[in-house]
Amino acid sequence: MNGLDQGRGFVAADWLLEQRGDPGIRLVQVGGESHYPRMHLPGACLVTYPEFTAQRDGLPAMFPELADLERLFGRLGIGVETPVVAYDLVGGTDAARFAWTLARAGHAGGCAILDGGLPVWYQRQLPMETAIPRIEAVRFQTRPVEAWEADREQVLATIASHAEGALLDTRSRNEYLGLTLRGPRGHLPGAVHLDWIDTLMGRQDPRLRSDEALRSLYAAIGLDDPTREVIVYCETAHRAAHTWAVLRHLGWEKVRLYDGSISEWRLYDLPVVAGDSPR
Repeated sequence: MNGLDQGRGFVAADWLLEQRGDPGIRLVQVGGESHYPRMHLPGACLVTYPEFTAQRDGLPAMFPELADLERLFGRLGIGVETPVVAYDLVGGTDAARFAWTLARAGHAGGCAILDGGLPVWYQRQLPMETAIPRIEAVRFQTRPVEAWEADREQVLATIASHAEGALLDTRSRNEYLGLTLRGPRGHLPGAVHLDWIDTLMGRQDPRLRSDEALRSLYAAIGLDDPTREVIVYCETAHRAAHTWAVLRHLGWEKVRLYDGSISEWRLYDLPVVAGDSPR
C-alpha cells in the first residue's frame, strides 16, 4: 500500500479517505473510549492506552510484557505484516506511542498516524460510524527491535560521551528550564530542547507543520543530520513518542525512545541541568 514504510509517516485525511474499503488496512483508534461508541472512523477498532503500556519497576506507562502484546495485537487483528493506521483525539501522542510499541515489538507492516486525528476528520465532516466492527483475531509473534529504545545505561553513556544534540527533551520549556515545583528541576545533561507541541500547526489545529518547517525547527537546535542517532525523552515517553514518529516521518533512521524518561531519572535521583544551556 502507498504511504506506509516500516512504521514511518503521518498520512493525511484525504489519503485515508481514498483507502476506505481496503480490507488489508487495520484502522485503530487509540484512546477516546468514551467517544468511540458514539462516533469513530468506519471500520476502526479501539485500543486504550493502558492496554499497551504497563507499570514496571515502579515506573508508569512502560513497554509491557511481550506475551501481553502478542495477545493484544492478535485480538486487534494485527499480524506482523498487517499495515496499520492509528489515530487519536489528542494531537497524535497516543497514536504515536502505539506506533512505537508496534515497531518495538517487531511489527513490520508499517504503522502510519492520521495527521490531525479524529478532530480533523470530524471538522471536515468525513464519514463516521457507531457500529463496532467484528475483528477476526490473528497471530502476532513479537520480534523485539532493540534499536528503537534507549535504557538508562545507554542514556548515561550518551551523556558521558558529550555528544551535543544526541539527547532531545520534548517537554515544555518550563520543564526543560527547571521552572517546575516537582523535581528534578531541569533537563538531562547535554539535552537540547524542542517542545513536541511546536511541531503542530497550533493548539487548535493538531495537524503537523510542513516537512520543510519541521526540518527548520530541528535544524535550529542542531538536529540537521538524519544519519545521526538521537534519543528522545519527556516525562513518561508519551510526548516523546510523538517526536520519535515525527523524526521517523522526516527520514531519521536512528531514533531511540527513552522509555523510562524523567520518571526513571527522578527515581534514581540522577543529575540534571537547570537553565537554557544544554550543559
